[in-house]
Amino acid sequence: MRRALVTSLGLLAFATAGCERYPEDPIFAYGRVLQRDGTPRAGFTLPIERMEEGEDVFQPFGTATTESSGDYSLELLSGDVVIDKVYSRALHRLRAALPLEADGSGTFLSFYMQDDVELPTLQPWDAHPLVGTSEQGPTVAFPPAPPAPPLPETARTLDLLAEDGTFIPLLPTDPVPLLWVTAGDGLLWRQNGTVSPWTPSPYVLEDFAAPQVQLRAASVGTWLFSPLGGESSSVDFRQEWRTGAEPLPAGTLRPLSRGATCEPSFPDVCPWTDGLLTPVDFWKEEADPRFHSVVITLPQPGLPRRAVVRGLKYLQGGGGKDWLVLEGSADAEQWQPLARVLLRDMSALERNLRDSRFGFYTEAAGGDSPYGDGLLALGVQEPVFQDVPLSSTGPVRFVRLSVESLIYDGSAPPAEFYTLSELSIFE
Repeated sequence: MRRALVTSLGLLAFATAGCERYPEDPIFAYGRVLQRDGTPRAGFTLPIERMEEGEDVFQPFGTATTESSGDYSLELLSGDVVIDKVYSRALHRLRAALPLEADGSGTFLSFYMQDDVELPTLQPWDAHPLVGTSEQGPTVAFPPAPPAPPLPETARTLDLLAEDGTFIPLLPTDPVPLLWVTAGDGLLWRQNGTVSPWTPSPYVLEDFAAPQVQLRAASVGTWLFSPLGGESSSVDFRQEWRTGAEPLPAGTLRPLSRGATCEPSFPDVCPWTDGLLTPVDFWKEEADPRFHSVVITLPQPGLPRRAVVRGLKYLQGGGGKDWLVLEGSADAEQWQPLARVLLRDMSALERNLRDSRFGFYTEAAGGDSPYGDGLLALGVQEPVFQDVPLSSTGPVRFVRLSVESLIYDGSAPPAEFYTLSELSIFE
């Protein structure tokens, strides 16, 4: 019998587990650790961390030692990971991370389990970004991403029941190479969906003095297990890979908007024009006002030719289609279009697949990776990074950023903004 996805991924996975275990009963997780060349990593002590339910920090919890084949078994007590409540159950989250290789590559796995399960193999990604030069500027060459974790022979998947009555297996998501560019502690750029080599524009590098680029990739998935004579179980996992970082040339373009004021207003410098790359939320409490745009007041009128948007998160409408909109004005009353860029165009099936696959692991609990790389937001939480050419018909003093998001009635009103890191305007 197939298990169709009819509710949230997490809740359905919880429902598949048996409920006969006592807290003191042993349960096991089985996995494998390989060297980056695919050979077994024998005699390796793998540290295991745990994040208790309701917390947001991983703490040391135990270890597992690999055999000559690289295989390991992790013995736990059911009460170490499962919390049975009166009308529900909750889970503690576990994490297993390999130490970084000499060149900075590494991989880690975070997961929820309920009974005996198999885990994805831990193997570093044999990759490194190669920085070169071209007539257009610096280039970054990169290899394909590692493959998605293969389904164990003892496992099966959840299925999405499509509108036409067919079942679509929810296999682990395919990793894609993601170029992760930082400057200091800030995320300068994230780029996926591009072919190698990638050439960052001078506007992307702006005037940041010491940018660095590394590669990251991730896969999330759910496996179900029904051993003969044992309790049904499931594992929900998120595996990430990373490489070491390579320096990029310093940027040389200072935006016209640096230090400009903005609306929403702030008592000090506008955090979206300060060049610090710090993500700033538009609201934190339910009673805070909501905003659907950002307006930058330039120091003097100009002809904007480029805009760079970094780290924008917004409320996506149910219609599956969004546009990034930039407008200019001389008086903040009459607005002229500067650009309208399609951000998302997804069918209902594509949206359901995305939300089903990423639903339980949309955002990594505990925030940053164990390597200090920062949160790798996925699915609906993936932020917008856009380098946008502008077309101005006359000088403007004000630049407005908004997102039009299609909703079910066919209209596309301005979307509510959640977070923004930086908005840079260049002449």
